[in-house]
Amino acid sequence: MTLDNQKHNVFISYSTRNSDIANRICYLLEENGLKCWIAPRNISSGKIYIEEIGDAIRSTKIVVLVYSSFSQASRYVNNEIEMAYSYNKPIISFNIDNAEPKDEMAYFLKVSQWLPAFPDPEAEYETLIEDSLMLCNEQRDTPIITDFTNYKEEDLTRHKRDYISLILLFTPVYWASFIYMGLTANKKLWAVMGLVYLIPSIMILFLQLGAINLLFILHPILNLFILIFILLWIMAIIHGFLIRNEFLTRKSILRFTFSDEKLFEYLYDEYIEL
Repeated sequence: MTLDNQKHNVFISYSTRNSDIANRICYLLEENGLKCWIAPRNISSGKIYIEEIGDAIRSTKIVVLVYSSFSQASRYVNNEIEMAYSYNKPIISFNIDNAEPKDEMAYFLKVSQWLPAFPDPEAEYETLIEDSLMLCNEQRDTPIITDFTNYKEEDLTRHKRDYISLILLFTPVYWASFIYMGLTANKKLWAVMGLVYLIPSIMILFLQLGAINLLFILHPILNLFILIFILLWIMAIIHGFLIRNEFLTRKSILRFTFSDEKLFEYLYDEYIEL
């Protein structure tokens, strides 16, 4: 096979809820000589993502759809299948649940090749590989590879835990957690909130140094300040947990988008649902 002379053989369309199976399919197809295009791995930073996906579908030989109720509900998957249909690309619908296509998806898939893979998708991987090789006009002289021994999972939906932000939230320097999350996830508002949460800590530092003792001549004022400090601490902890999912999502996605906000929004709309 002459994979170096072309971009890719297979475009993989899937909902991020099914990314584990999609990544496994990508791995097996490439192990068997079919180069794949799959998001977010093959999305380049700085390019218009819609045009790039359109170019990828237009230049591919076939489209493999990981079909499920989640892909049925995904507007991105629907758009990709619509493009594949308009470009007359062969579509293999790898059905991993018993959901029936409806509305526009049913129309686009009416001429596709259906491969039922429910309830055991792994049992149908070999058939999927054989069908993909056939539709790509590729021949394989060696046995089909279905071994995952060297498979390394690269799944955007499986966030790596970030304990730094949690540790900081439970200390008097909770404000640092927001500055850290804002800088790490490219969210300026969080960094600004960190500076707001920093104000009581600075005042306590000055108080310890005796620099603002005159402000606390009256004992009730000192108590009020301590109460405000504690309330802000509690608010920061609650706030931190509320944005934690978005923080982990942003942090993961930005590994691929390199702070490309437009591309981030494309991916984030689906990933935040997780």
